Amino acid sequence: MADFKELNTRIERSFNDATKASDAFSYQRLAAIFGDAEVQLREYIQEITKDEISKIIQILETGREISAEDLKFIKLWIVGDADYYIKFENNFNDWLSELKRIISEISRIKESKPDFETVSHLKAIIEDGKRVIYDIAFYLEKKGRIANFEEATLEIDREERGLLIKLLKNKLTSSEF
Repeated sequence: MADFKELNTRIERSFNDATKASDAFSYQRLAAIFGDAEVQLREYIQEITKDEISKIIQILETGREISAEDLKFIKLWIVGDADYYIKFENNFNDWLSELKRIISEISRIKESKPDFETVSHLKAIIEDGKRVIYDIAFYLEKKGRIANFEEATLEIDREERGLLIKLLKNKLTSSEF
């Protein structure tokens, strides 16, 4: 990974540019930098933790019992992104309130054949609703990943151990995970 200070500077510079320009292209460029940063940070995490995860893989391969600390580390590796997202995301209730407001706004339109202006208004509300629903679904998907991991690792049988080994090895060697 490039130096984090350099990445931080790129993000801040791009944000300032986008704020000044106030155009879609500038914000899309900022989003691309965020995407690159996400990949770099994931790879950096893999790099600085590969020795520890390799030891855990070895423990799993030999059939020894993994400790609670090892399981915590495995969780970090497999669903850490979701776990940290859930811990720090603070807009979920706002999104639910916004969706409720949007549904209420839609419900107020009672005409069976609304005029052009009403349909245009409705179309804008629907577009806003899609964005909010996406945010809600994204949050709940992350929460679901965490719950699935926790349920799957309550008791790790031989088959699950094999799947866990395969998953950890894939994450260890792949830039896609």
